[in-house]
Amino acid sequence: MSNKVFANGFEIACKKASGKSICAFPDVVWTPPDKVPPTPTGVPIPYPNTAMASDTSKGSKKVKITGAEVMLKNKSCYKKSMGDEAGVAQLKGFVTMKNRGKVYYVKWSMDVKIEGQNVDRHFDLTTHNHGSMPGNTPPWPYMDSMAIENGNSDDPCQKDKQNEADACDKLNMSHDEICEKAGLGNRKMESNDDAIANGYSGGIAEWKETMTKNASANNEHAECVRARRCKLVPYKPDGCCKSQSADHVIPKSSFYKTSVKDGTKVRGWSGNKKKSGYKPDKAPCMCAEGTSNVGGSHGLRHSIHKLKGTDAGVAEGQMVDFDEELERCASSSCEISKSPECSQECIEAQLREGHKSMGKSKKIKHSPSGNEMSQAEVDAIKTDYSSAASPR
Repeated sequence: MSNKVFANGFEIACKKASGKSICAFPDVVWTPPDKVPPTPTGVPIPYPNTAMASDTSKGSKKVKITGAEVMLKNKSCYKKSMGDEAGVAQLKGFVTMKNRGKVYYVKWSMDVKIEGQNVDRHFDLTTHNHGSMPGNTPPWPYMDSMAIENGNSDDPCQKDKQNEADACDKLNMSHDEICEKAGLGNRKMESNDDAIANGYSGGIAEWKETMTKNASANNEHAECVRARRCKLVPYKPDGCCKSQSADHVIPKSSFYKTSVKDGTKVRGWSGNKKKSGYKPDKAPCMCAEGTSNVGGSHGLRHSIHKLKGTDAGVAEGQMVDFDEELERCASSSCEISKSPECSQECIEAQLREGHKSMGKSKKIKHSPSGNEMSQAEVDAIKTDYSSAASPR
């Protein structure tokens, strides 16, 4: 059940919560036959791994939520996980030599503590199938309910979460398998020569357009990829398909006086005792197609952002209110997120939460990039993408 106790706008993880860390992938486990040559140790098979809040162990001793213990940094765990039961060969987990192992958080609230320890929350990252550190799976978000800034427990992302569940659950496939079926499972092309060598005669520009059309295609795997686009991810680790890039929704250059390379951050975003300062690797990103701000859905989003700034009369480099720029960036992201469409309210809520621990929401720089386009040109490109066929 939802316990309505929040830290930094997200529900605190506790034994009585209804939260799950679902389908963490890949949990690579050695699987029988374990005594048949030529695989005496078994066959390494990746499994999706799931943990339940009801399996909370070693939580808070005195402070309780709904009468039960609370998850705490580097102390608590979910005492078991499930999904890799078939991996019963001698060595079990590829890294940990375990199956059905413990689940630990690797992220937590920076400023809310219980019994002297940071609390774990909804959307904090976990690693699965532990014997000890490290875990056997990459980090995976913890899903429960989210509260918005004014303390209302209504979840602004409820519709987007349901869209993802409707599009993806029925496939009963791992994240990587869905990406592969959608035509987005191969590595990113790094240059024209790279793209040409891999069959894209038009170079990297053709590859970007192909990946964007694959993601826009009218099939169930691409629909799942589009639904997951609404869930923002950190730049590292990003959780995107291999052919996608994590694109900073608010450009990282918005937080620097001159350039990211120079490294001098604008006032209010350098960090102090209570705020970490702007960290590009942790900032909210959207999974998009294309490796730069030119071409593909990645480039289109930047062009839309630039157009919105021009229409609002905002000059490049002008200092603007954080909330104003946040709204403009969220709106441009929603324009590349169709069928299903991302809720702007949800994108804005994630952006606020993702940047909240970094600065005081002071002014930031309007920092557009990408090709300059008219609204008619933008609409023509979106129409072209939406008419995409099956993935190449």
